[in-house]
Amino acid sequence: MLNKILKLEFSMRLESGLHIGGSDDSFDIGGADSTVIKNPLNNQPYIPGSSLKGKIRALLTQKHGEMLKKGRDEYALEIMDPNLKCIFAPLGEESEKEGVLQISRAIFRDSRLTSQSARELQNYLGEGTFTEIKAENSIDPLKGKAANPRFIERVPAGAVFQGEIILQVFDGDPEQEMKQFLLEGLNLLSLNYLGGSGSRGYGRISYTEPLEFKEVKL
Repeated sequence: MLNKILKLEFSMRLESGLHIGGSDDSFDIGGADSTVIKNPLNNQPYIPGSSLKGKIRALLTQKHGEMLKKGRDEYALEIMDPNLKCIFAPLGEESEKEGVLQISRAIFRDSRLTSQSARELQNYLGEGTFTEIKAENSIDPLKGKAANPRFIERVPAGAVFQGEIILQVFDGDPEQEMKQFLLEGLNLLSLNYLGGSGSRGYGRISYTEPLEFKEVKL
């Protein structure tokens, strides 16, 4: 039975440009080779909840996971603690094999630009514009020259996104452990990166205020 619902609201500031890929179905001359995902209603970039959930799950699995042999030459890194695993819930076949209904305890909402950030970006970049284009090159190690230039669209450093995580607590769930686990994941994210090209400096984030879960009245 559902015992309580907790909500964590956070403001995420970009300390470096962010690229989370969108659709590249169309290409404008002079435009970007790789675009960012945007809301088609207002053209504003956003951070999908699935991207945030996937990255945090991956970082926590790297720290707390165990290497399991899946086949002859196949291995997988997984979180084994059932109390922590239930936060994300096993997917598809794994759920069916266990024969138990798995309910993900954590719900990750899409993170959207704050109104202030949207205004600041437009003041700097132009009306209706919220992103920048950055040129990227690969370097030929023998000649020491740049080659294969590409133009990447990204959200500029300084933009702030408002996000939300819902944590559902059922009877028997270790509430404190689950909260700490998610908070640890968010802190690991601030030491890593979000989106693509993190090894080239993209996607560094910070939080503008302390992270804290608050109970929602049912």
